Amino acid sequence: MTLPSRARTVIIGGGVIGCSIAYHLAREGRTDIVVLERSKLTSGTTWHAAGLVRRLRPSATLTRLINYSIDLYGALEAETGQATGWTQTGSLTLAANPDRLTNIKRQVSLGRAFGLEAEVVDAARAKELWPLIETSDVIGAVWSPADGRVNPSDVALALSKGARARGVRIFEDTAVTGLQKKGGRISGVALGEHLIEAEEVVIACGLWSREVAAMAGANMPLYACEHFYILTKPLQEVQALGKGAHLPTLNDQDAFLYARDDVEGLLVGCFEPQAKGLPLDRLPRDFSFDLLDEDWDHFMPMMENALRRIPALERAEVRMLLNGPESFTFDSQFMLGESPEVPGLFLMGGMNSTGIALAGGAGRAMAEWIIAGEPTMELNEADIRRFSPEMNVLGALEARIPEVLGRHYDNPYPGRSMETARGQRRSPIHAGLVAAGARFESRCGWERAVHFGGEAAHLPLTFGVPAWRDQVGREVQACRNGAAILDQSAFGKIWVQGPDACAFLNHLCAAQMDIPEGRIAYTQILNRKGGIESDVTVQRHGPETYLMIAGAGEVVRDLKRMLETKGDFRVEFTDVTSGYAILGLAGAQARAVLQATSNSPVPDLKRFQFGPVEIGLARGWAGRLSFTGEEGYELYIPADMAMAAYEALVAAGASQAGLYASGSLRIESGFRAFGHELGPGTTPQEAGLGAFCAFGTGFAGEDALREHIPERRIVSMLFDDPEAVPIHDEPVYYGGQVAGQITSAAWSYKYGRSVALAMIDTPLDQLAIDTVVSGFEVEIACTRYSAKASLKPAKEAFAHD
Repeated sequence: MTLPSRARTVIIGGGVIGCSIAYHLAREGRTDIVVLERSKLTSGTTWHAAGLVRRLRPSATLTRLINYSIDLYGALEAETGQATGWTQTGSLTLAANPDRLTNIKRQVSLGRAFGLEAEVVDAARAKELWPLIETSDVIGAVWSPADGRVNPSDVALALSKGARARGVRIFEDTAVTGLQKKGGRISGVALGEHLIEAEEVVIACGLWSREVAAMAGANMPLYACEHFYILTKPLQEVQALGKGAHLPTLNDQDAFLYARDDVEGLLVGCFEPQAKGLPLDRLPRDFSFDLLDEDWDHFMPMMENALRRIPALERAEVRMLLNGPESFTFDSQFMLGESPEVPGLFLMGGMNSTGIALAGGAGRAMAEWIIAGEPTMELNEADIRRFSPEMNVLGALEARIPEVLGRHYDNPYPGRSMETARGQRRSPIHAGLVAAGARFESRCGWERAVHFGGEAAHLPLTFGVPAWRDQVGREVQACRNGAAILDQSAFGKIWVQGPDACAFLNHLCAAQMDIPEGRIAYTQILNRKGGIESDVTVQRHGPETYLMIAGAGEVVRDLKRMLETKGDFRVEFTDVTSGYAILGLAGAQARAVLQATSNSPVPDLKRFQFGPVEIGLARGWAGRLSFTGEEGYELYIPADMAMAAYEALVAAGASQAGLYASGSLRIESGFRAFGHELGPGTTPQEAGLGAFCAFGTGFAGEDALREHIPERRIVSMLFDDPEAVPIHDEPVYYGGQVAGQITSAAWSYKYGRSVALAMIDTPLDQLAIDTVVSGFEVEIACTRYSAKASLKPAKEAFAHD
């Protein structure tokens, strides 16, 4: 087969991910697809993967993708004649402490929202299911009978066979040496002297993806680590199961272990806390079906854990200690999507040891994105646009990625944050926040103050009542009755300027942008289907000048959407996020404190107006709005004067408040947040934001929304029992049936109970009539708690509760 000189789609990488993307593109009718593999299919990471597939996951997105994968793997053999090795063995996840048991129970509850049944069992039942384990320290477990395992190489070969049958051309031993662009868009793939012109290029080449993406000037922040498991020779206890019989896959996350039977012996692997990063220059250029050197000194602590859990290993002869490289990402979630830097270049990788389980669903999601031009399902946590270019700094990846592997089995407590690669992006008032006792979390690369109680008010982490509850309560009171500074400097700031700035923004944004100078518009940016791509405010500073304020994690996606929308509009946009600080000033005393900083009068602003202001030695402008729902301002100050403004506010009597306080107030006020209530699969009408759509202005997504009648809605919820501590994604029941899921939750200091926002699909008729509807239940870690709901904000709807 001769290399073509042109193809519509070129996929770089012949592992399970690349084969899945090719298969799904071809299955959707796409033709003229070429797959290029530097060595042989599966020769990178795929061939040595353990092949475990668990349905229960900590998020709705991962659960949906993996469920599709399992269904696909069971059907591929009938379609292609190539076995995938899919075997439904079930899985057993152990808990050796109460928090682990709570965590796996939370996953069971989430699974029930998708019709997945799993059983919480005691230690005796766990021993029946996995007779080789020691259970004296086990306090409970979860048995998931629908889980199983596959042969990773066979899955990839089945996908490639299905792709070939639909016309996909696959070339092995064909290394890519360069990528070409025309007018900034991807245009071709170089293989030495040969060039394949292409409309689209997909990078799915595992460990090497970051380097290949860099050939086109694209960022793909992933990095490799060494990953270990042992294989034993046959064990009598495993042989005694009988021919064709299998143990469930075993997860002992408190001991950092996973295990399964393998050829009458055992496979036991780990995610060890002190992981080893792997610079790619340690790998030879011809690395193919290869492994790294054994490292028994490194693996020995995990081996000791394994011997305690599976005493039969004492009698086992180890066949090999397998050390294979795998790639991980900055935030432990995989990435996919179109490169923000290079149109037409699609990227997928950093599978964080879930590549086999995710390959089917994620390959389908990527194929649909390529064809549709935008995501066709909720993929926010995997969307590559969540990464800013700073996260691709090699030093940050070298520091962070070993921690990502090492904390793979961490309990996902509220307040959990990575400890490495910290301080990369700091607010202009960071030093002031440190001096005030701030506790920081890393979010979108920024150091964000979550509360001001320091470590003493943060640890230990728990799924129950957090250590910071009282501290945050004091900050909430300051936001209500005093004047509290909320550092919002991480918010994105984008100047939009030019003769067509107003017309451009009216096409980009759903709200009316032809507003008076000095006004602020709250609006959403929508996709063609009417889904919410971003949630922003826009200030008009002049006839041709606007400033857009976006969430810290939305800047890359907004700039990409603006570039895609620009067309012939005479407009330019500039990211000035690092040039300005934004200080929220919330509370009944906000105006008095602001006035006390200067003899220059504070402008008399109505809501959603802004005007110039002096703050001590600094000058900037103030907007009359607050994400807390309380009285207050947002103060916009050049970065070099931000500390002067902060010091003046503190001297005038302002205190500090963090993200936990503003989050509690946000939820009480019913304010929606992107990535929680809002996303590409949610319409403004579903989110209760239809009033902000200016129909008739020609905004993107308008046609899809004109006749749209929502079949689900965002509601506020108040729990009856103060012991209920929801976090996110918990299933909501009404009349004994799943009605939706929690999207955000926090402790309400107004009601002394938890409040939440939730997306529900029933009983919408009753909610439209009654202010408050009772009879809801929310399942948290397999326990149901009663709650009431309203379409109105919690602080209004339940005021008499």
